[in-house]
Amino acid sequence: MSEANFCLFNKNASTIIFLSKMFLEMDIESRIPTFEELSLRIGVARGTIQTSLKILQESNVINIRSRGHMGSYLIKKDTKALIQMADIRSLLGALPLPYSKTYEGLATGLTYTLKNKYDLVVSMAYMRDAQTRIDQMIKGKYDFVVLSKDSADMAIKLDKPVVSVIDFGPKTYLSEHVLLFSDFNAKKIEDGMIVGLAKDASEQNNWTKKMCEGKKVTFRKCDYSKMIAALKRKEIDATVWNKDEINDALIQINSKPIESITEDTSAIIMISKNRPELIKLFKEIIDVEMVQQIQKEVIDEIIPPQY
Repeated sequence: MSEANFCLFNKNASTIIFLSKMFLEMDIESRIPTFEELSLRIGVARGTIQTSLKILQESNVINIRSRGHMGSYLIKKDTKALIQMADIRSLLGALPLPYSKTYEGLATGLTYTLKNKYDLVVSMAYMRDAQTRIDQMIKGKYDFVVLSKDSADMAIKLDKPVVSVIDFGPKTYLSEHVLLFSDFNAKKIEDGMIVGLAKDASEQNNWTKKMCEGKKVTFRKCDYSKMIAALKRKEIDATVWNKDEINDALIQINSKPIESITEDTSAIIMISKNRPELIKLFKEIIDVEMVQQIQKEVIDEIIPPQY
């Protein structure tokens, strides 16, 4: 349906948008709420709902079948048309800054996969801190965010109104974290050390604090871009870093591996609970295996990153 035709329905526009989003998240053969239930949910008169449903059916956007006392059921839907009727013109996602090949590969895989059959334009924004990405999505600035499973689980534990929608699996967010030391003879965090925390890097700082549990250390905040230099100048004694960035940048510094877990290395797509239509849509659009394959090809330098 054209945008011009959609404008003809301005009188019922808000109801049509609500119903279109509802049908986007519904499976075929699902029972449709009654007029009374929809009236209470949307806050409009029953007649407005009837008119809006009639518009959607006559436009061949949906097909509803009544089954008597059992209610009415969704028999068929045109997802592409529903996206337009739901007034979803484009989507904006927030990802971590692509400063490693792992991140570049993930961004490239998502960019390619999100070129979908529904002609839905998807754009990416990049910011370092995971919690900021989540909070900005909740406020409505972003439609989805990408972060580690560990951060996603933490957001859910904090009862934030978000849902983990796609899990890309281990080592898709990063291969592992490592401990970095200014002293080439150091092997572990010791009492009395000054340990660096990166500004606006909550995921990384959580790991740094885990490594310092039970130790009498002093934390010092540094700009992310100046952390390695602070180590080399011995302004700090240690910190935790993304191994991928160390390897990709060929940084010469004392590093020791940390035993990473799945929650730390898996990339997750999160969406607000207030966007159930997007939760359903992303599960349909995203091809996890394709994203993984493209990411691997970028890491192995078979294809260049594109995002």
